[in-house]
Amino acid sequence: MGAEKPAQKRDHIGIHFTCCNVYGRIYKNAAGKAYVGWCPRCARKIELKVGQGGEGTDQRIFQAY
Repeated sequence: MGAEKPAQKRDHIGIHFTCCNVYGRIYKNAAGKAYVGWCPRCARKIELKVGQGGEGTDQRIFQAY
């Protein structure tokens, strides 16, 4: 019997997609420079860049129009 790897947590933020009035999560890309995702209903893309050196916000939930 092999040992299972523990689940790795991924950085994410919550998004309210106003286009379809649904909530979803988007995750950091592989480079760690942006959060990228798509509306779960209409597949509209969203990308939020990660701030450098104190730029940006601590907010974890956003609305996408």
